[in-house]
Amino acid sequence: MKALTQAPKPALYLGFSGLLPFVAAPLLMVATQSFYAEVAYAQVVYGASIVSFLGGARWGFAIPEGSPAQPDWMNLGNGVVPSLLAWLALLCRDNITEGALLVIMGLGLSLHYDLILLPGYPGWFKAMRTILTLVATFSLVATLTLQKLCPEKKIRET
Repeated sequence: MKALTQAPKPALYLGFSGLLPFVAAPLLMVATQSFYAEVAYAQVVYGASIVSFLGGARWGFAIPEGSPAQPDWMNLGNGVVPSLLAWLALLCRDNITEGALLVIMGLGLSLHYDLILLPGYPGWFKAMRTILTLVATFSLVATLTLQKLCPEKKIRET
């Protein structure tokens, strides 16, 4: 994690600000002692968009000439898998648990790709990706836990 001190400031600020939608959902639920399915689904949708972005970033890394990652079936195929998991998560509107678990799988799979399979990423990026993935994952787990512990309420009672 020492490598994180070498990270460019924009990468740090933008990367960590991207955690706000992840942590806001369980914080709101803890503060109100209520589970909001709409908020939980919004968290899953945001997570799915991040997972899809990570898949696209893999293509962006593999495509340029001279990249240590070749635009082969493995690299490009592994870039598509997170997007497909994200798409499946969006289909789970009525089952937040399944949607959140698909997002968690996508985050974990993308992290595995970045840490193990792709050469060339700087140490600071790998450290930052690890922290971002862990915080996002634990935020989703916190939301799932609060689903079991708190009474469900609607944001707007009709």
